[in-house]
Amino acid sequence: MPSAASNNPSRRLHEALVGCGAFFAAVRRQADPLPTLRDLAADWLHAEQLDLVIPAGTGSLHTQESGLLCGPILIGRRVIGRIEARRSLPYTEDDQALMVALGQIIGAALEFSAQQGQLDQHYHQSQAHTDTLDRLLGFGRLVVSATSNPRQLALELVVQVPHMVTGERAGLLLLPVNAPDSPILALSNGTFSSTERACEVRDHGLAGLVLSSGVPIIIDETDTDARWLAIRDREEDAPTRCAMAVPLVWGQHLLGALTVTTTQSRLFGTPQLNLLELAACHISLAVHAANSDAVLAQTHSTVSDLLYELDLAMAEVRNGDPVALSRLHAIQQRLIMQQRAIHAAM
Repeated sequence: MPSAASNNPSRRLHEALVGCGAFFAAVRRQADPLPTLRDLAADWLHAEQLDLVIPAGTGSLHTQESGLLCGPILIGRRVIGRIEARRSLPYTEDDQALMVALGQIIGAALEFSAQQGQLDQHYHQSQAHTDTLDRLLGFGRLVVSATSNPRQLALELVVQVPHMVTGERAGLLLLPVNAPDSPILALSNGTFSSTERACEVRDHGLAGLVLSSGVPIIIDETDTDARWLAIRDREEDAPTRCAMAVPLVWGQHLLGALTVTTTQSRLFGTPQLNLLELAACHISLAVHAANSDAVLAQTHSTVSDLLYELDLAMAEVRNGDPVALSRLHAIQQRLIMQQRAIHAAM
C-alpha cells in the first residue's frame, strides 16, 4: 500500500522537476554529458557518491543496503542504464519518488543529446557538401574561362587544387601530344619545374606511378606503403606523409597526371580522392580543348600559307612553268598532313 508521502510528492520533488531544464541545458553542447548529469543528479538526491551505469548491466535495481538507492534510466519504457546513489543518511520515500523522475529525466536528456549530436553532424555534412559544390562551381568557371594555352592553363588550374581537397601541395604533369619528350610540370606554388625535373616525375615519381597503372591511387601513410617506398623520386625538404594521384584521361589517351601531397598522415580518404578525380575530369576537358585550339590555330595558319602557295603554283601552271605541277603535288602532300593532324586532334 503506497504511503501518503508517495501519493503527495514533497516540495523538494516539485522544485527538482521544475528545474529539470538544467539537465537539457547541460548536455546541449557537450560531447560527453554524463559527468554533468552525474553532478546534477547527486545534487538532487543529496548523494555523497552517485554513479550512472550505462548500459544497465546485470546489477539489481532493488537493494536493502542502507544508504544505497538504485533506479533505472529510461527512454520511454526501455531501460538504458541505472543510477546508483550512496550517502550516510538513509533514503526516504521522497528520495525514491525523486529517483523515478530522475531516471526519466536523465534518459530524456541523453536522448536529446544524441539527437542534437546527429543534427549537428548532418549540419556539418551539409556545410561540407555546400562548400564542395561552391569550390567545384568556382573551379568549373575557371575551366571554361581559362586561357587556351596548355602551359598557362595548367598553372592556373593546379594552384586551385590543394584548397579543394584539403591538401598542401599539388602538381599537374602534362604530356604534350606534339612533344612527348618534353613534359610540362606545373606546381601549386605558381611555378613550373624544369623539363628535366618533369621527366623525373613522369618516369620515377608519384605521377609516373599513376600513369603506369592508369587508375587513381591513394597512399595514406608513406612510411609503410611499398608503392611509395619504391618511388625513386621523392622530395627532401618537406617529406610527404599522405598522397593521392589521378590520371588525366581523354578517351583512350593519357594527357598527364594530377597529384596532391601533404605532410600529415592519413589526411586523405575516398571522398578526397573522388573529388580529386572529378577535378581531373574538368582539367582533362580543359586541356583537350586547349590542345584542340592550339592545333586548329596552327592548322589555320598553315592552310592560309598553303592557299597562298597554291595560288602562285596555279598561276605558274597557267604560264606553262614545267615544274609547277611538282609544286602542286608538294602542296597536296602538305594538305594531307594537315588533314591527318586535324584527325588526330579530334
